[in-house]
Amino acid sequence: MNLIRAAVILALACMIAAPLIAQDDLDAQLQSLQDKRAEIKAEMEAANEAGDRDKYDQLLIEWESVSKQIKDLQSQLQQDTETRNNAIKYYNEGKKYYQQGNAGQAVENFKKSLEYDSQNPKVHYMLGVAQVKAKDYPGALVSLDNAIKIRSSYAEAYYMKGNVLKRMGRNSEALQAYQESVKQNPMYSKGYFGMGSVYLAQKKNRDALSALQQAVDLDPSYHLAHSSMIQVFINQGKFNQAIEAADKAIALKANYWKQYYLKSLAANKAGKFQVAIDAAKGCLKYKANYAGANFEMGQAYQALGNKPKALEAYKKCLNDRQWRPNAEHHIKILEEEG
Repeated sequence: MNLIRAAVILALACMIAAPLIAQDDLDAQLQSLQDKRAEIKAEMEAANEAGDRDKYDQLLIEWESVSKQIKDLQSQLQQDTETRNNAIKYYNEGKKYYQQGNAGQAVENFKKSLEYDSQNPKVHYMLGVAQVKAKDYPGALVSLDNAIKIRSSYAEAYYMKGNVLKRMGRNSEALQAYQESVKQNPMYSKGYFGMGSVYLAQKKNRDALSALQQAVDLDPSYHLAHSSMIQVFINQGKFNQAIEAADKAIALKANYWKQYYLKSLAANKAGKFQVAIDAAKGCLKYKANYAGANFEMGQAYQALGNKPKALEAYKKCLNDRQWRPNAEHHIKILEEEG
């Protein structure tokens, strides 16, 4: 038997025995075996015509070996197609349930998909995302770690892991996960936003601003990054810059209440009381009866000397435990002034 041909056939046999994942790889192996069998068949016919029985018998054994490998590979292809189809079916079902807000059913379908394709990092990732929505944070960490084990460069999985750790109050670990996400993909704006959010919680305002600036440099339309910068500027006492950041955030997403509240707070601090009133009204448009906005409105009206409007705004805070003490304090001052 030709040694080169024998080596090729042995290598192909080993590849068939190994676990195969990619459909294209399987198809290529099948085509290679079929080509090899056709070559052997042509040599058998030539040997038969030449009356070389020994060579013919040797080639026949080789032909039968390759034919068996083809049959085995075709069987594997059929099984893999069924497995792949089931994995895709349950994955798509999981996505559908997730988009419908049914996290429980999404989790079940993603788990079912993994029974057919346990090495798919995207499915592990989506399982983790669904578990976050279901508030199963420990389970989500396991799923996201599984995605990362399979694909170590999975920036989105590191980012989501950071979000989970942050929700669990594990800020230092969350920061490490966010840092890893931008290490794997330096252009990943969400990773920088995650870093900024942790720094902001840790009151590391300079670091927070640097990370958030990187996020908006990469994605100028990143609303949440602009919105978070408002709080950083307020913390730094840069109230006019906070107002500017709020205006940028509002231009990107007009219906988010918090940026109006922060703008109102910053405007009061900057002595821009009418701006504060308008921003507070904007907040109340999207979060009706929010005591924080009413309090800032009261502050602005009080500063402008409009006691009736100030009292009206402060009194709207009395049903809120957080804001009631401060509101009562200012109501008392205004009532004593007559």
